[in-house]
Amino acid sequence: MKLFIDTSAWLALHDRSDKYFEEASARSLIIKKRKIEIITSDFIMDESITIIRFRVSHQAAILFGDSLFASKIMKILRVDSEHIHKAWALFKKFNDKSLSFTDCTSFILMKEIGVQSAFTFDDHFRQGGFDIF
Repeated sequence: MKLFIDTSAWLALHDRSDKYFEEASARSLIIKKRKIEIITSDFIMDESITIIRFRVSHQAAILFGDSLFASKIMKILRVDSEHIHKAWALFKKFNDKSLSFTDCTSFILMKEIGVQSAFTFDDHFRQGGFDIF
């Protein structure tokens, strides 16, 4: 099984005051136990490092970033210009939902590589047709 990890999960795992901290920690243990392949994107990394920086601390953001860059078990997908154009078309299409542009890039990447599940606390993934882990 492959699992896409979203910003909301990264934040919950690194911010003890986040309302999802306990649940995220429990899910993280399941991922490790089951040896689930984890995937994220460079856009998610950018967003996560930034939000951890401002909600937790600069040091926490550095520790998070260093762990991502050193990880041997996580794949970081790159959003290229083709993905950006597809995400932009998706973003324009869903004017009835409050999707972020980053959500749209995640959806495009997940569809491209055939990943159906996301570790997230963002219900937009369900609205995009994906399962929440």
